[in-house]
Amino acid sequence: MSNEAARPIRRRHYRLIEELSSESQQDLPESGMQRRAIAMTMLQQYSQMPQQPSLVPSADGSLEAMVFTVPSYVLRHDDNPLWKVYQDLFRKLPDYTEFHLLVPESGDTKEQLMNWFSAHDMLNRVRFHEVPGHIKLLVWAEDDYEVVEDKRDGSYYIVQPHSHRRAADDYTGYILSKSLGLNRVKTPLYFEGGNLLVGDDFFLMGADYIVDSMLDLRGVLLPEESNLATEQLAQLFSRYLDHKRRFVTVGSLLYVPQEEEQEFKLNGEKWTETLHTQNVEGTVQPVFHIDMFVTLAGRNKEGRYQVLVGDTRMACEVLGEELSAYAIPDVFDDVAALLERQDFEVIRNPLPLTYVDTPEEKKRSWYYATANNALVEIKSEDEKTVWLPTYGHGSWEYLRKTDEANKQVWEKLGFKVIQLEDFNPFAEKSGALHCIKKYLRRGDQDSQD
Repeated sequence: MSNEAARPIRRRHYRLIEELSSESQQDLPESGMQRRAIAMTMLQQYSQMPQQPSLVPSADGSLEAMVFTVPSYVLRHDDNPLWKVYQDLFRKLPDYTEFHLLVPESGDTKEQLMNWFSAHDMLNRVRFHEVPGHIKLLVWAEDDYEVVEDKRDGSYYIVQPHSHRRAADDYTGYILSKSLGLNRVKTPLYFEGGNLLVGDDFFLMGADYIVDSMLDLRGVLLPEESNLATEQLAQLFSRYLDHKRRFVTVGSLLYVPQEEEQEFKLNGEKWTETLHTQNVEGTVQPVFHIDMFVTLAGRNKEGRYQVLVGDTRMACEVLGEELSAYAIPDVFDDVAALLERQDFEVIRNPLPLTYVDTPEEKKRSWYYATANNALVEIKSEDEKTVWLPTYGHGSWEYLRKTDEANKQVWEKLGFKVIQLEDFNPFAEKSGALHCIKKYLRRGDQDSQD
């Protein structure tokens, strides 16, 4: 049992929204996911498939349209920290961005939102998509599906994995596709949007969900002679998601610890702390989604694509803290090295590891105060913007230093930086800014560069 008396108690300075579930909550057991994966290898043949699928980029092009899921608990209570974030974000996004909001059809959530957008002269940019009350909406809009354009005719598709860990996620993509008149495709593969980032001629995918796809398709995925099953799987991801972009996997060759609880002493009392939240046994990712520690930043003047990778060691240096073993800095370094070997220009940015305490229960939960989980818009070489979550608030005032350091990293890359509200309420549930939206449509990037 370790003695953590030197670390201060960090209480929430914001109201805890009990309904805000963890970003990686799982309803469907692994056995059920395997059954559905096999079934989809048969059922997907009845869907209209895009002939030349192309993913919506994660950074390149203007933010023409975005999707948000807004459960009723986002607007409940006058001092709701989640609603403070949404209001701030909606006001600071470009005035040409369309908002597609999935809202519960029952209750007054839609009316409240309409009143707010009307008061801010923004209602003409909003389209509502009502979700039946029996479907449990969550704020994590990024993961449910991928938006794919068929380059053959310019039509758009909602492409989903064979299953969703969170049962309601299956329906949000279904409802959105019906409301927008888009074709919906089910694949026999497993993926989540937060574990996939799309560049101009490549897309990155966290290796853990590639492994999940292989395990789910056990007995179905039969490698051809002299080919690895993993090579066949990569071809399947390209077939369903993007024909032309290069498929790049992200992970570490080092051992990555899984989630664990341990006891420690604080002021003479026995406490419990949770470390490496949401990491599963055998993971090769330091965090369960790559968008929590990797950000795409466009091409430099020499034509190499720039990728930011979070650095917990750098964060400790900025904060003047001793580096904790919990921060697994070598694992993040190893991910950075892998991307460098794939010919990316890797830029490191501070990634603080912090914690939130619940003294009444004598519990401490560790999480990453991630600035990598950001929104990026690259319209041209000279017009680039990034929206960054911030964490230096209340009990976490000390994180103002890393907020500012991350701002400086982006400014050196030529980006206009827009800092947003306090994202600690989301981050303690393993998500942040990039997790609560979905890019629906982007404009073409200017070719002047």
